[in-house]
Amino acid sequence: MPVYKYKAINERGKTVQGTIDAESPKAATEKLKRQNMFLSSLGEVKKEKSRKFFLFKGINAGELVVTTRQFSTLISAGFPLEASLVALSEQTEDAKLSQVLTHVRDRVSEGSSLAGALREHPNAFSNLYINIVKAGEASGTLDIVLLRLADFLEKQMALRSRIRSALIYPIFMFFIGSGVLFFMMTYIIPKIAKIFEESRKALPLITIVLIKFSDFLSHNLIALFLLFIGLIFIAYRFTKTERGSALFDRLILRLPIFGKIVKMVIISRFTRTLGTLLGSGIPLLDALEIGEAVLGNAVYVETLRKVRENVREGTSLAGPLRESGVFPPLMTRMITVGEQTGEMEEMLSKIANIYDLQIETSVSTLTSLLEPVMILAIGVVIGFIVFAILLPIFDLTSTIGR
Repeated sequence: MPVYKYKAINERGKTVQGTIDAESPKAATEKLKRQNMFLSSLGEVKKEKSRKFFLFKGINAGELVVTTRQFSTLISAGFPLEASLVALSEQTEDAKLSQVLTHVRDRVSEGSSLAGALREHPNAFSNLYINIVKAGEASGTLDIVLLRLADFLEKQMALRSRIRSALIYPIFMFFIGSGVLFFMMTYIIPKIAKIFEESRKALPLITIVLIKFSDFLSHNLIALFLLFIGLIFIAYRFTKTERGSALFDRLILRLPIFGKIVKMVIISRFTRTLGTLLGSGIPLLDALEIGEAVLGNAVYVETLRKVRENVREGTSLAGPLRESGVFPPLMTRMITVGEQTGEMEEMLSKIANIYDLQIETSVSTLTSLLEPVMILAIGVVIGFIVFAILLPIFDLTSTIGR
């Protein structure tokens, strides 16, 4: 169906713009009239440009959080669904989100449910988001579930932001250090090597090794770069296969420090997601199925499928989780208490908060350890290079002195 970009005046006299799907310009004009829009300009959007726009520009996560919270406020204030979507599309500063919301509003005005309209935009709204909205529509508590969804998205975004911020400095140091060493090996060492060759003096073994390695690096730079890119591509393609993905996920979990942090991130994400889904009125089995999508690890996905089968047969949730061996005792004990007291949603939220705090502490500890280790490693390498260069120079100087 063609997509048209329009500029119109709404019933409040404000100029608005957006996009609309219609069979023809006439049908687009009729749609806008039904929405009390007075058209001023209309033009078809080329499909190629639209695909490129969607491919290279994603929706800002922070903007989605703000929009979801505003959506909840408008619904709770008594605004009709279509009017709320119009206000949101006009309010948001994210051009793509505005376009998506306009399309969602058009679908709703045609009789589609809000969840059905959102489902047409999988790149903008996750399966979790859509199912929570669907539950809110079914129960008549759309404003409440949207507010809970906004809180969930905000906490997930805050966790990612804290991890990213903690890792920026070590990553920056790694690239700067690697750049300095690469410059020395490919530019400085070859020039010094020429001086040593002209002196025709026997060089120490450590200096010969350094010069040979620098020479190899300088003369095979393009081949080494292509080999590096090729290995990365092969590894990437392998991780996209079922076997490769499972092997990679198992390897990540077995890493000494990073594996522990990855496990805590998975548990935090899963418990917060499950708590949000249950609190929104979604049945446990459906919540577990939706929760698989946020795990991001084949080991935990396979485990959760087995847990779901056990729950379907009538067992409690805590029992299969405990027997799986991949979920920590603290989590399973707290879930047991939640099942016994009937406060599962609150208990899952507490578990997520506990692990969020542990993640923040672990990442801070890791970065505080990485910084001196990286400085020491770079210092050792540079010290080796300096020693290998100065040793023949001292030898040459002593020979001249005699």
